[in-house]
Amino acid sequence: MTALWIYLSVFGAFFILGVPVVVALGVAGIALLLTNQLSFFIFAQQWLMSTDNYSLTAIFFFMLAGEIMNTGGLTKRIVGLASKLVGKRPGGLAIIVGLGSMFFAAINGSAIATAAAMGSIMIPAMNDEGYAPEFSGAVVAAGGVVGPIIPPSIPMILYGTITGLSVAKLFAGGMFLGILIGITQFTISYFVSKKRGYTGSGKVYGTVHGSIWALLLPVFIFTTISFGVLTPTEASAFSVVYSLIISMWVYKEMSWKDLPKIIEKSFISTATVMAVVGAASVSAWILTSQQIPQKVAELIVSIVHTPTQFLLLSFFILILVGMVMDLTPAVLILAPVFIQPVAMLGVDPIHFGIIFVSVLVVGLITPPVGTLIYTSCSMTKRSFIQVSKELMPYTLASLAIILLSIFIPPIVTFIPSLIR
Repeated sequence: MTALWIYLSVFGAFFILGVPVVVALGVAGIALLLTNQLSFFIFAQQWLMSTDNYSLTAIFFFMLAGEIMNTGGLTKRIVGLASKLVGKRPGGLAIIVGLGSMFFAAINGSAIATAAAMGSIMIPAMNDEGYAPEFSGAVVAAGGVVGPIIPPSIPMILYGTITGLSVAKLFAGGMFLGILIGITQFTISYFVSKKRGYTGSGKVYGTVHGSIWALLLPVFIFTTISFGVLTPTEASAFSVVYSLIISMWVYKEMSWKDLPKIIEKSFISTATVMAVVGAASVSAWILTSQQIPQKVAELIVSIVHTPTQFLLLSFFILILVGMVMDLTPAVLILAPVFIQPVAMLGVDPIHFGIIFVSVLVVGLITPPVGTLIYTSCSMTKRSFIQVSKELMPYTLASLAIILLSIFIPPIVTFIPSLIR
């Protein structure tokens, strides 16, 4: 276990100092190499091997599809349809953010991209209608949480790649859970808005014309993956082609000259994720060679004795991890450690995988390292504390739904059980 403490200490120290995550992970990996007297060639070898993975190409394609959607008019049509459906209700604009986030999440799979897309359109609108900016920021941040839970999900692609689990089943397991969290967010937004007098104007933001083309894509992605027609990677590539055709020849809001900038942004976003994947994989390989996952598994098994007890213990551990660590490195670091006790205790790996990813996703809106909180602060010009305070009901409600799925497994296991 010494190697684990060295790794966590080095990573934690650099992380606290504000060093970029990929650098902190890389230095921690080098520290493990030196401690175990291993060759530095292992660092390069494991980095390259971990990123040379066909399944991970889905990350780039889904990010590229999201960028095309924003530029080509699909996003504003999703917002337009959501505003048409719920815009007249009390808190209509806040509910539009939640509903629009669910639609957008079903194509993009990224929390930050979802929050940024919804915030760019809806925060100015909410300000014009008299919503408190800190509340607007909280609603946008909470909507971003749904992004990596509803399929397709970039963190679930990473988790499936690391653990060898079916990404399609992980996608399916997140569907109903994500919808439940979204409905809970609508309910909170409605009652808070009604109490504060935030009325719905009924104004359509964006446009409804042609919104059916935007809605067909998430339905196609989920259906083809669930029935095994396409792999997640193939579906992600199709989403790019579909978004491109709709944006350029149906909506006619995008041209070839927009493509270089879109591709550049997608490459940068993907490179950021892949760099973290590479750095974390080095440490994961060393820790595995030292049998750290097995030792952690034995420790956990000595404390808990049933699958439910293990899920509850993991739930509370992951809440703490999510408060101090960003989503991607947390998935990459902890997945190899937790998968061993999952097998030893006979826990449904798909059930655990959904719980694992979902709790860490909620960590994006928990202080002090809530990435989505900072994203909302930058868009609303409000302080971290102001937005965090407004986020509290959304955070607690999201965690409550995930906790409920521990005691009622079919919430996340029923749909995956239908997939062969």
